[in-house]
Amino acid sequence: MITAVMVGLDAEQEQPRVVSTTTTRDPVTPARLREGQRQFVREVRKVAPKARYCAFVEFTTGRARRSGGRRRPHLHALWKDLPAEACAEVEAIARRVWKRIAGAYVHQVEEIRTPAGAVMYVASHHQKESQAPPKEWGPIRRVRPSRGYWSKRANELRQEATAKLRDARLRWVLEQTLLDQGVADDVLEEVWEAARAQRPVVVKVKEIGGQVIEVVGEV
Repeated sequence: MITAVMVGLDAEQEQPRVVSTTTTRDPVTPARLREGQRQFVREVRKVAPKARYCAFVEFTTGRARRSGGRRRPHLHALWKDLPAEACAEVEAIARRVWKRIAGAYVHQVEEIRTPAGAVMYVASHHQKESQAPPKEWGPIRRVRPSRGYWSKRANELRQEATAKLRDARLRWVLEQTLLDQGVADDVLEEVWEAARAQRPVVVKVKEIGGQVIEVVGEV
C-alpha cells in the first residue's frame, strides 16, 4: 500500500500516461527477466527517447489449468514521456522482444488518463501475497523505477506515503471507536479535525491484563 500511495503522490505531480503488462511463457531466470526488460526498454526508447518507467514484478499463482502448477513472472510498468498514441507500436515491440526472450506473445499496452488510475493499477496488480516471487527466486527487487522516474527523491515520497497511510489508519480506528460508542455521524468529522490539529502520537505499548505497563516508543 505504501508503494501504491507513493505512485499516487508522484502521479499528482507528474502523470504517467501509459501502462504496460508484459508476460512470459517459457521458464526464465531472474537474469533472463532482467535481460528481457532491458531489451524491451531499449526498443521503446527508439520510439520515445526520453521514456521513463516504474516496473513491478509479479508472478502468476500457478493455479490455472494449463499452467501445470508453474508460476510465471510478468512485469507491469507505468510510463512517463511515452505518448498514448504509441501504445500499439509499443505492444508490437513487446510481442517481438518477449516472444524471443520467453516465448510470450500476449501483452497489453494502454493509456492511463488520471493519477487515480495509476494508483488503482498498482494497488490491483502489485504486492499480492499470492503473486510474490517463489522461494527459489530468492530476494529480488519487485519495484524497478528507471532513473529520474520519481518526481522527487524516493525516500521523501516514501515518508509522505507512510504518513498518509498512518492518517488513514488512525481515522479508521477513531471512527470505529466512536461509532461503537454511538456517536452520531455528523460529529465524526469534527472529532477528526480536532485530532488532526493536535497531531496525536501513535505508540507501541506493553500490556498485562489489559493494562498498559510500558510505552515502548513511537510507531
